Amino acid sequence: MHEASAAAQARSPCYGPASMESPDAELIRTIAAAGPDGPPAEAELCRRFAPRIYLYGRRHLRDDQRARDLVQAVLLAVLQAARAGRVAEPEHADRFILGTCRHVAARVRATDARTTGAEGEALDAIASTAPWTAWSEARADVGALVRCLGTLDERSRQVVMLTFQDECQADEIAARLAMTTGNVRVTRHRAVAALRRCLDARSAPRPEAPQ
Repeated sequence: MHEASAAAQARSPCYGPASMESPDAELIRTIAAAGPDGPPAEAELCRRFAPRIYLYGRRHLRDDQRARDLVQAVLLAVLQAARAGRVAEPEHADRFILGTCRHVAARVRATDARTTGAEGEALDAIASTAPWTAWSEARADVGALVRCLGTLDERSRQVVMLTFQDECQADEIAARLAMTTGNVRVTRHRAVAALRRCLDARSAPRPEAPQ
């Protein structure tokens, strides 16, 4: 009876010094120590938690790619905190990682809200401007347009937004972005063509845009 009680105490986290440290806590402490065992500990921590973070992302962000992005963002934040010794309670590493998941996911949702709000009017303006006039009349999916804009490189996206949101002329855009006027026109033409292909690929057949 005494032996059984002693064994239970050894297994229980309530008995402090007599208890064994959890694998997660051991990994966090190893990473913080910055020794030769650090990189393998980081890899193991990622292996243990990546599937759980992914499931959290699928449940709360409802998108496979965003869930994958969440895994990367959360693990990066956790590893940086562990390396800097900022995980105050290594024995509760799972709570720390869950809190990081919540924080990053909330930031993603806030970004989505800004996109559907502040950028929504800009995207409506783009959708109602040639070469999307006919598509707009057919009530084009602005959400698809948001996603297609996200496929453009940063310079092309800037040219498109300055053209259709801010109604800037090619020479004004050239001055803002340190481009030549000719390069602005070429970039805009290619970006518009890329957006049309993307929209066609993502949605049902649309009316032919005016030439």
